[in-house]
Amino acid sequence: MARSLDDVTKSANIINEATQHFYEVEKREGNVSPLAEGQIRLQGAQVTNFSSQYGSESSISYVALNLAGQLSIFPKYGDYTQSCVVRTYGPWWKDAPASTKPYHGTPSFTSEDFLEVSFSEYLYPVRVEIYETYNPGSVVRILACDGAGGTDTDRGKVTWATLWAQDKPQLAKQRPRIFAPPIKKVNFATNLIRIELNSSYLDYYSELDGIKLVGTLTLPMDEIFRNLPPLCFADEDWAENNVIQSKKSLQNEEKNLYLRVISDLECKLGDLELTSTEDSEENFFTYLPRELLQLILSYLDLSALCKLAQTCTLLKDNCYDPLLYADLNLQPFWSQISGFHLVNLVSRCERVQRLNLSWLGGAGHIHHQVLRRLLSSIRKLQVLELSCCKFINSLYLISIIESCRTLTELNLSGCTSIEDFSIFNTHSLTQLKRLNLYRTKIDAQPMMSLLQSNPDLEFLNMSSCVCLRPQANQILAHIGLCCKKLRGLDIWRTTNISDDGFSYIYNNCSQLEDLDVGWTAALYSQTGCFVNLARNCKKLKKIFLTANRTLRDCDLLAFAEHCPDLEQLDILGSRSVDEGAILEVLEKCTKLTFLDVSFCVGISEGNACEWRDAFPHVDIKRSFQDISSS
Repeated sequence: MARSLDDVTKSANIINEATQHFYEVEKREGNVSPLAEGQIRLQGAQVTNFSSQYGSESSISYVALNLAGQLSIFPKYGDYTQSCVVRTYGPWWKDAPASTKPYHGTPSFTSEDFLEVSFSEYLYPVRVEIYETYNPGSVVRILACDGAGGTDTDRGKVTWATLWAQDKPQLAKQRPRIFAPPIKKVNFATNLIRIELNSSYLDYYSELDGIKLVGTLTLPMDEIFRNLPPLCFADEDWAENNVIQSKKSLQNEEKNLYLRVISDLECKLGDLELTSTEDSEENFFTYLPRELLQLILSYLDLSALCKLAQTCTLLKDNCYDPLLYADLNLQPFWSQISGFHLVNLVSRCERVQRLNLSWLGGAGHIHHQVLRRLLSSIRKLQVLELSCCKFINSLYLISIIESCRTLTELNLSGCTSIEDFSIFNTHSLTQLKRLNLYRTKIDAQPMMSLLQSNPDLEFLNMSSCVCLRPQANQILAHIGLCCKKLRGLDIWRTTNISDDGFSYIYNNCSQLEDLDVGWTAALYSQTGCFVNLARNCKKLKKIFLTANRTLRDCDLLAFAEHCPDLEQLDILGSRSVDEGAILEVLEKCTKLTFLDVSFCVGISEGNACEWRDAFPHVDIKRSFQDISSS
C-alpha cells in the first residue's frame, strides 16, 4: 500500500501505462497474447471445484465462477466485483486467534487455495494464461488432469501432472498482467486445469479475470516450447523476467531427465525384496539407540519416510513406527493419494492424533469403507480435517461420527456433497472445541444439536452456510446459551442475523477474541449492538465488520475504549464513520496491526497515507477501482 500521495501518483502512472499498452497492442495485433501456427486458445468453460471465494453463494460478485467465460475486466486494473477472489490474503488470518497450528513433518507445500476449470475441448497444453487484474502474484502451482487416458480403473486413480510450480509467490508489480509461466510438456491432452494459490504474501486480495488454455490437437514438438511467441508485457522488465523463466525451463528439462533416471532406479529398487540373514553384517544404524533413531526420523516428512523404508529392513521397521505418524498431513499429496494408498497406511495409523485429508479425492475415488477402516484403526483421533473433499457425503459422515468419538476438532469446510446432517441429531460428537462448517449445507436442527452437545466449543465457523439463514437468530441464541467458552465465531455472510440473536453472543460469550460478522446486513448500529459488544467482550483481538453500512463513530470509540487488545479491525464499506473516530482507535489500540478502511465514505487516500506514516506498525488497507480517483 502507498505510504504517500507521491507513491499513489507513481502507482497510477505505472497502472495507466500498462493498461494503455495492452489496449494499443490489442488494437494493432488483434490480441494481446499471440499464437503460433497450429495452436488453439480456449477460454475456461466452467469452474468445477474451488476451495474458497470472497463472494456469497447466491451472488455473482467476487465468486469463483467468474474465472470461467469471457474476460470482463482485463486490461483494467483495480477492485472489480466481476473478478474471481478467494477469501483470505496476507499473514493476518494465520495470526488471528482462530487460526490452527501447522502440522509437524509437512513437506514444502505452499498452496492454500485452489480453482479447477474445465475447457470445451481436449488440448495438449502449451501455455496456460491467467489474467490477473488486481494484486498479481498469488499463483504457485498449475496442474493438468489426464482424465482420458491416465487412469487406473483397478485402483480408482486419476493422474494429475504438475505443469509449473514455485516454492512461494514471487512479488509482482501492481499492474494488470497475463501470467503464463513456461510449463512442462506432458504426453496427454487435457480439458481440466487446476491452479493453486498462496495469497499470504500479498498486500491485499488478488483478483483474477479469467483463464485460457493454449494447446494443440496433436502432441507438440519440443521446439514449440522453446520458441513460444513472447507475451505482450507492459515494459522491458516483464520481458526480461520471461527470458529468465525460459532459461529456468531449460534447466528444468535437464533436471527432469535426471529425475526420470532416478525414478527408474526407484522402480527397480521397489521390486527388490528386503531380506535379512544371520550372516549379514551389522551397520552403524544398529548401534544407535532406538530413541535416537526415532528422533532423527521425526524430522522427515511422509514422502521421505516412505522412501527411506525401502532401503533396509532395520529402517523399514523404524519408519513404520506409529509414533512417527501422530501428526499425519496428507493434503500436500492430494494429487497422488487414492483409496489404495490409504489402505496401505492403516498399519501405521494407530497413534495418529491429528489427521489432515483435505483436498483428497481428486486423485481417485475413496470408498467409504476404506475411510472407515482408516479411521477405525486410530485409537484416539483428536483432529480430523476434510476441507473440500468432494467424495465426503452423508454416508461418509455417518462413518466419521461413529468411528471418531474422541474428536476435539472437525473441519468439514467446503464439503458440499453432504446433503443430510441428521446424524448429529442422534449421534452427536461431545468433545468438540473447534468446528468448521464453511459453505456446508447443514441446517438448523443438526446445528443446534451440535451446539447443545458441545459446551466446551471454543471456535466455530458457520460462515456462508445458506441453509442456516432462515433460523440464524435461533442458532445464535443456542450458541450464547450452550457455548459460553467460545473464543472465535465466524458468521461471515450469514444473512438474517439481527440484534435479537446477536445479543446472545455479546451477553454470554465474554471470552470472545475473534469475531467475523462481515456482510451481515441486518445488524444495525442503531440498536447499540456494536457498543454492547465492545463493552461485554473486552478480550476481542479481531473484529471484522465488513460492509456494515450502519457503523457509526460511537461504535469505533467503544472499541477504542473497551478493547485494548484489539489487533485486527475491518470496517470496509462503512458510510458513517469519520477520520476522528478511526484516529482514536489507532491511538488507543496500541496492539493494532491491521486496519481496512477500503471504500469508507469520507476517508481519503490522503488520510490513509498520514496514518501509515504516523502508525508504521499498522497495515492500513484502502482498496480502489480506479486509482486515479482514489
